[in-house]
Amino acid sequence: MKETTNRGILRALCLLLAACMLLPLVACGETAETPDVTTGDGSGVATEEATEFFPNVEKQDYKGETFRMIGIRDAGTWVYGEDPSAANVNVLNDTLYEMNTTVEDHLGISIEYEYVQHITGQSVIFERVQPSVMAGDDAYQLCILPSYRNVASFVTQDCVMDLYDLNDYIDLDQPYWNREVIESLMIGDHAYIATGDICYYTVHPIYCNKDLLKEVGREIPYDKVRNGSWTLDEYLALTAELYTDNGDGTVNNLDTFGFAALCDTNFNSFMQASDIYVITRHDDGSFEFSMYGEKLLNLYEKLFNWTKTDSTRIWGWGDRENESVIVDFLDGRTYFTQDELGTKYLTATFDVGILPLPKYDAAQASYAHVNWGDNIAVPRTVKNTKLVGETLELLSYYSKTVVRPKFYDDVLELRVSNAPDDREMVELIFNTIVFDPGIAYCDGNTQLFALVYLPKECLLQGQENIASYYQKNERAASGYLTRKIYGKK
Repeated sequence: MKETTNRGILRALCLLLAACMLLPLVACGETAETPDVTTGDGSGVATEEATEFFPNVEKQDYKGETFRMIGIRDAGTWVYGEDPSAANVNVLNDTLYEMNTTVEDHLGISIEYEYVQHITGQSVIFERVQPSVMAGDDAYQLCILPSYRNVASFVTQDCVMDLYDLNDYIDLDQPYWNREVIESLMIGDHAYIATGDICYYTVHPIYCNKDLLKEVGREIPYDKVRNGSWTLDEYLALTAELYTDNGDGTVNNLDTFGFAALCDTNFNSFMQASDIYVITRHDDGSFEFSMYGEKLLNLYEKLFNWTKTDSTRIWGWGDRENESVIVDFLDGRTYFTQDELGTKYLTATFDVGILPLPKYDAAQASYAHVNWGDNIAVPRTVKNTKLVGETLELLSYYSKTVVRPKFYDDVLELRVSNAPDDREMVELIFNTIVFDPGIAYCDGNTQLFALVYLPKECLLQGQENIASYYQKNERAASGYLTRKIYGKK
C-alpha cells in the first residue's frame, strides 16, 4: 500500500484501529465466527452455532514484497481501501483499509491496487494483464474479474494459474471460499477461476413495498422462505391482480402494478434460481448443455404468462432511463420489483422488504442466487506462490468475518436490531450463491451469450415459444465450448 513518509503516524494509528476492530474476532490466534449451515429444510439459513477458527497462516516477513491486485471496482468498494486521508466517500473504505493494513502487518507485504475503467463489451483487465504475462513478468498477483468479461480470454490464452497449485496455502474447504462454484468451473482437473467472500457478489433479489402490501392484506412470506415453501408459483400469485389504473383509462407507467422492473440479467437469474443451468460440469470433467428440457419450457411459460398480465410491467435495457416507460419503485406505485442488491432503495419513504428468489418448487433442495459480480484469477507468472496463497487466504477470511457484516450493517443498513427479517433474508441470499459455467465462459461466443440471456431476450421479443431460439444458438455454442474451453483441459 503506497504511503508517503509523513503518513507513518497515520498508518500506526490505523493498525491500532484495525487491531481493535478485529479484537472480538481474533484471540490467541483463533476467531469465533458463524459458519454457513443449512437448516435441513433447504433454506440455507445460517445458524448461530459458532466455532473457533483462524486461517493456518503464520506471521511472516516478506520484506515489503508487493501484492498487486487489478479490478474494475473503485477502491473502497470491496477488497481494497484507500488511505483514509484520501477522504474516500465509500462507507466500507476505512474497514477495507484496516483489513489491508492488518494483512500487510501480518505478512510483511505491501498491498497495491490498480483500477481499470470498465468499458462495455471489452475485456479491459485481460488487455492490461496479458502482455505482462506473455513477457513472463510477475506484475500482478490477483485479477478480479467481472462475471464473464475477461474470463474466457484468460483461460483459453493460458494466462492464469491452476489454483490447486496454491493448495498448500489456501483451504478451499473453509466457508469463505465457494468450493462448489470453483469445482463447477473447473476445466479437466484444473481450477483457473475462483469465487468466495473475497469477491463482490452481484445478485438480483426481490424488493417489496411493505406499506402497499399491508393495505391489501397480503403478508410478506418470510416464514415460507424459512420453511422452504417459497416457490415460483407462490411468488407469481402474490404479485397477481394488483393492477390499479391511475384514472385516465389507459395502461401506462403512471398506474400501480403488482410487479414492475427492468428485464435483463435479473430475469435470466430465474433459471439458476430454478436449478436450471446453461451448462453443467460432470464428475469426469466434461461439460454438457443442460438448460433445455421440460423444466425450462415450464419455467418460461410461467414467466411469459406472468409478463402478459396487467399486474406486471417490464422494459428492456434500452428503456432503462425512458421516463415514459419505466416505473420507479421509489415512487410507491409498485408492490414488487427485482433489482441488484444494494443501496438504491434506502431513500424510500415507505418500508422496503427483501426476499430471495423463489425455488422452482418445494421439492428443490435449496434457494439459489446466481452471481453476476466478480470472480478471481491468479496470473500464471506469479513467482512467490506462498505469499500469494497466504494473502488470498487472509483477505478471504477477513472479507467474510469483518467486511461482509459491515456491508450488512452500514452499507445496506440491515442491522439485526432494526430489520431482523430482511437481514436474515440477505444472509440467506449470500449463503446460496451459485454460478453457471455458461455465464463464466460466454464472453467471446455470440451464441453461448445468447443462450445465457435466453429468458430476457425471448420475453422482450414476446416469443411464446423458445425452441427455435435455442436451436438456432445451441450448435455453434456447443462447438465453441468443446473446442475453446473444454479443449484447454
